[in-house]
Amino acid sequence: MYAWIKRFNRPVVAVLAVGLIAGYLRFVHLAYPEHRVFDEYYYTKSACILLGYSDQRCDINSADERYWRENQWDTGAWVHPPLGKWMIALGELAFGTESMGWRAAAAATGTATVMLLAVIIQLLWASPIWTFTGGLLLATESLNLVQSRTGTLDIFLAFWVVLVFVFLLLDRRWIERRTPPPVPAMDGPNDAHTAAKPKRRLPAPLWRPYRFAAGAAGGAAMATKWSGLTAFVTAIALGFLWEVMRRKRFGTSKPIVRTITTEGFGFVLALLVTPAIVYFATYIPWFVHFGWDLQRWVEMQGDAAKFHADLKAVNDQGQPWHAYFAPAWKWIVLARPTYYYGDFSSDGVRQVIYAQGNPAIFWGSLLAIPYVAYAWWRTRDWRAGFVIVTIAGLYLPWFLVSRPQFFFYATPLTPFFVLACVYALRDLSELHVAGSRSRPFLPFVVGFVAASVILFIWFWPILTAAPVSDAAFKLRYWFTSWA
Repeated sequence: MYAWIKRFNRPVVAVLAVGLIAGYLRFVHLAYPEHRVFDEYYYTKSACILLGYSDQRCDINSADERYWRENQWDTGAWVHPPLGKWMIALGELAFGTESMGWRAAAAATGTATVMLLAVIIQLLWASPIWTFTGGLLLATESLNLVQSRTGTLDIFLAFWVVLVFVFLLLDRRWIERRTPPPVPAMDGPNDAHTAAKPKRRLPAPLWRPYRFAAGAAGGAAMATKWSGLTAFVTAIALGFLWEVMRRKRFGTSKPIVRTITTEGFGFVLALLVTPAIVYFATYIPWFVHFGWDLQRWVEMQGDAAKFHADLKAVNDQGQPWHAYFAPAWKWIVLARPTYYYGDFSSDGVRQVIYAQGNPAIFWGSLLAIPYVAYAWWRTRDWRAGFVIVTIAGLYLPWFLVSRPQFFFYATPLTPFFVLACVYALRDLSELHVAGSRSRPFLPFVVGFVAASVILFIWFWPILTAAPVSDAAFKLRYWFTSWA
């Protein structure tokens, strides 16, 4: 029996298992509702336009839509870069321009995002059981699920963001394996071995394939939504910090200065030039369509920037012009989910979709993130630093943004909230009573994971437009702000 279990206790099995779970949850009844939900009204039509289909097939009906098609080769969604719309277009190309086609690429990408988070956990802890646990928590995270079942941009952004950090971790492992171990301290300055000590050199190659891959993924993130900028800025900060620490361990004098002088050009090439090239490359079809008019492209970028800069949260009367605005501080506390869809045609029965987070993950992160920060300060564990810097780099910039915000903007954060929870749960599970091998907090850890999955199942009807009675809906309507 033990041998049979051991055979399946492998990283590849854990990653594939969470992929199967995530894929089933994201693809089951994916075509329902059969008409557009929330911002699918824009992005799915944009994707259809990119494929060159007719106005009738793309459901281009209004004068505004025809204007944007003619002048921007898009809908009103032209203010966002094209990569996410091209990814939706792949689903429409494969499955048609109906609801299954609109959402197929999002479901596949959401599934891949879950598997990538499992890979991150395996890279951090080399534990298949925790790889599976973390993947399961993200597979059953409510916001990630809703975005994976909706033909909008945010799940594609989350995928590229997570991929940035997969490659960054692979780059760290790649260079650490090529770095000689630190030289043990000698007994004294007159030790006979001192003179014979061989001269050692810290490797600092310009070509680091995973670093360039991280830059390419960062460019793809920004080519999906401009908020992807936070991912490769955070990657630069983490990469720089790791390089400084690598030099400190090696015994390099002035490690910060030496990092700048030896790694600076590599950082510029991999994490600034490469993302810029990838971003520009995603517009090549646009240039093919309109001609190679660089000035027109630059003006379009400026017009898009002006649109976002001028977008206000209130109207001329000082009232919010959208009922579901949610500034960044409300995200982690689940203060204002976003209402996507509602069908109230049957008396006493409703079918609704809310972009809502899993309370266990989001509220659990309120405790897990401070704990991980404390663990980083107390133990100097680089893995804790990775979790904290990543969450801070992706989340804190939103507190400085004045444009209107919605809860679903937190989609790229969900994998890293799960990561913080996994870090804390893993530490709890390994705590022992003094003088004993018992692990008193292990039942709590198992209970937390079970509670997270149970909450996901509980909220499933309002994440997927399943029919629920008014009474059943009220049991899932915990706060007035959730309406």
